[in-house]
Amino acid sequence: MIVCEACGMAVPDTSTFCTSCGAMLPAPAGSDHAGAAEPGSGDREFLIWERKIPLITNPYLVAQCIGIPLLLGIILGSVFRLITGADDMLLMFVVVGAFMALVFLFVTAILHIVTGGGLLTTFCIGPDGVSHRAGRMTAGIDRAATAGAALMGSMGGTGAGLIAISQEYNTLEWNDVRFISVYPSLRSIVFRSPWLISPVVLYCTEENYPRVLAFVRQYAPAAAARNMRI
Repeated sequence: MIVCEACGMAVPDTSTFCTSCGAMLPAPAGSDHAGAAEPGSGDREFLIWERKIPLITNPYLVAQCIGIPLLLGIILGSVFRLITGADDMLLMFVVVGAFMALVFLFVTAILHIVTGGGLLTTFCIGPDGVSHRAGRMTAGIDRAATAGAALMGSMGGTGAGLIAISQEYNTLEWNDVRFISVYPSLRSIVFRSPWLISPVVLYCTEENYPRVLAFVRQYAPAAAARNMRI
């Protein structure tokens, strides 16, 4: 067993990432951090790499910027409408959610420019599943945005920020993968489970994209492979 440096949880020494918090675990001594054995070689098979996640040009992130505040607005508005009996509560929260979505899109566009095209993120694929870990800049931005929304009294913005923080370490084991979508033009692979709010997305480099696809074909469950869309 080895101890995760991020959360202190003990995990099997054959794991490539922590099953508790999703943090990447140190590669074995003598292995290449950027990637290990090819699929089927018999060695400990995993790939770990870094790439900037595109922001305003990223359809998944844009959908979250719009969808999460609106969804939270609808949920909170419906709850307060039931509690208070005021019919205009739902509309008010939806309007607030729409405003926060516009703010998030504006901030995302600014960050895209400031960061030179995206935020650096670490990705991993191996026998256990797939995962990604946000970089320090992303973590700092998430916390600053959440604190700002809380100070402004925005429940929708605060909720969206907390969701973003919870997804900084995102892990999905192969047994939980149900749908896989491959986008060659973006060199990205989307893994979905029945209960995740958002999918786990691997953004590959031009060099490792074929190898990542080989790992997916080897380890993906049969049901997910049948639902694999390219």
